[in-house]
Amino acid sequence: MLHKTTEMRGYHILAADGDIGHADDFLVDEHGWPLRYVVVDTSNWIGGRSVLIAAAAIARIDSAARQIHVTLTRDAIQHGPSAETADIDPAETAPALWIF
Repeated sequence: MLHKTTEMRGYHILAADGDIGHADDFLVDEHGWPLRYVVVDTSNWIGGRSVLIAAAAIARIDSAARQIHVTLTRDAIQHGPSAETADIDPAETAPALWIF
């Protein structure tokens, strides 16, 4: 089944041993566009750090409950890579520039 990432932003992330945060963004590879990572906001659990969870770690998506279940433990997620380490195109991370 296909899922819209615009709808999945904000879904709760459930690790193998409990809630860890919510989906804040999704990173796709520029070659073929496969989903590579879910950017998870863990501000309610480990102090505001955004972490990357590999798409391969997604066990299932429960749209009705607005949850993404992953195979990783909360400890593994806490010690996983920070979103700041991702190789994101600088044009996509720069603040918007408004000229009046």
